[in-house]
Amino acid sequence: TTNPNNKTTSLYEDERKEIEDELEKQNTSLIITEDNEHFQDLENEMSYRNCHRGNLRELSHQYCGNIFHAEMHDIHKDDWCVLEHIARYVKRLTLCVEVATSVAGCSFPNSDVHDYFFYIHSTYFHNCTEKEEPLKDAPTSLVVALIIIEVSFIFVLVCLVLRKITQLHYKELHSFY
Repeated sequence: TTNPNNKTTSLYEDERKEIEDELEKQNTSLIITEDNEHFQDLENEMSYRNCHRGNLRELSHQYCGNIFHAEMHDIHKDDWCVLEHIARYVKRLTLCVEVATSVAGCSFPNSDVHDYFFYIHSTYFHNCTEKEEPLKDAPTSLVVALIIIEVSFIFVLVCLVLRKITQLHYKELHSFY
């Protein structure tokens, strides 16, 4: 939690107010998405030389993160890996971080955002991947039996083809005389 009398907290009060206003409006015009065909061109058009990375980290962790942590603690730990229970919270976190990135004057995505989401994943979702048991080799006797059956089947087919050829050849010779 943050102390409201803390000077660093009051220093970013305007930025936090701006993020809150953006989230309330649900204005996504500042957010670059894949749906926009020119999303890569926007980074070149917008100048991010004044990126305040410290502000971005502070806003991501203190503002967006505090909201997300509170929402996740309302969900039982067993449900953290159930997409239906967490999807809206992850989406809100993503939107909040995107707005914070814009407020800090940075491009989205960037290495700080990547590190932040890696932190969130390692905190909440590190146990969500299902572990598959490695496949075991088939018993040697089964492998040998299947190989023998296949080779025998090929031998039988070759014999049938040769028999048919000899029958046709025999009929030709017999009809010739």
